[in-house]
Amino acid sequence: MRKYALQVADGVCQGCSDDAPFLTDDRESFLEVHHLRRRSNGGADHPKNVIALCPNCHRRVHHGRNGDEFNEDLIDKAEELHSR
Repeated sequence: MRKYALQVADGVCQGCSDDAPFLTDDRESFLEVHHLRRRSNGGADHPKNVIALCPNCHRRVHHGRNGDEFNEDLIDKAEELHSR
């Protein structure tokens, strides 16, 4: 799932639409893979349930005051992506 999410994102955070904050030693764009519906809550390890985020957006989802709302926005974005 990780490779899939990163390939779809193509170096751009799917939360804020900014470029990845830096390149790794392998010259890959650094983004973190986020499960839209947590696996611990029954979310699938499936392409429709993953999205690539910059570290700031990923922390916002898990630790931000409006993290749940932001995650719902991400779910909507992912659904749009997969309906194309």
